[in-house]
Amino acid sequence: MSEIMLVCLICTYNHKNSIAKAIESVLEQKTNFKFQIWVLDDASTDGTSDIIKEYADKYPEIVIPFINKTNKGASKNTFEVLKKINSKYFATLDGDDYWCDENKLQIQVDILENNPDCSFCAHNTIKKYPNNENNIHNNEPYVKLKIKSGKWSFPKSLKNLKITNSYLEPHLSSRVYRVSCLNLDKVNDPFIISYDTAVTFWFLQFGKMYYLDKIMSVYNYTFKGVYSGKNLQQKHYMGAAAVNKINKALNYKYNDMFLDFFKTKVPVSFFESIKIKYFTDKKDLDNVYCKILDKYITDENKRLNSKILKTIKLPLSKRKTLCIDIRREKKEAV
Repeated sequence: MSEIMLVCLICTYNHKNSIAKAIESVLEQKTNFKFQIWVLDDASTDGTSDIIKEYADKYPEIVIPFINKTNKGASKNTFEVLKKINSKYFATLDGDDYWCDENKLQIQVDILENNPDCSFCAHNTIKKYPNNENNIHNNEPYVKLKIKSGKWSFPKSLKNLKITNSYLEPHLSSRVYRVSCLNLDKVNDPFIISYDTAVTFWFLQFGKMYYLDKIMSVYNYTFKGVYSGKNLQQKHYMGAAAVNKINKALNYKYNDMFLDFFKTKVPVSFFESIKIKYFTDKKDLDNVYCKILDKYITDENKRLNSKILKTIKLPLSKRKTLCIDIRREKKEAV
């Protein structure tokens, strides 16, 4: 009982109204092992740091504060603290989310202890809209499909995901990772171990994911978070950028598969796809993907700053129609 079996990382920035609930939800965990809560505050300005210090004073052996004097960003902040972890497992939680099952950690650690071929364990999450409880997606499961508990391996294909269900990405608040599979010495970009998609594939290369069909955490969609606070185009850009980064981190070993995934986020022309697959050297792939991302965000900004004059619809088949918008740039008010 003397050694720390698990560390829960709570990443926070300006979560004054929710950080206490996040910490409490971890403190309430019933386990037969010892754990700590490392709270990573990225230079909050709203009083979040004071609340963290209160918990650290009250539970000095459990709550360990890491309070930055300057804002470093979530990726760099997480990466630096992960270097200090010496427990067998670590869990993740954002300061505006919380756990809703007091047995969550015990259940997941037991699963990982009994399944050494798994690099991490995750479960389903409930999605809440605290600022808009009438939202049609309020209290909706994060993983919408009814998927049985079991093991998931690194996918062989990412085509037709809605049909094949070859890939599953549970919410970050649901995950417990095996530290021995972290391999920080191989990480060339801190983003890899902090963004949902990237960290999923990073750990899948070192072991399977055990998915548990049980809701044990709450994701608060506040419209103010690193992801929820972005518009649709920015979300697509972030998702595609994450795919590019993990593709690069894995040395483009699965480039064809990740290209399919990349195209679910941002448009890639047929000719660009052919060029990437067959006519681009590995050393040039990052530059090609980044140019597509730059073009996407530039085109989207132009689209958002223009007015539709006319939409031309061209039927391609019984089910598909090509829509072409004729636009004019909006004039700024003088």
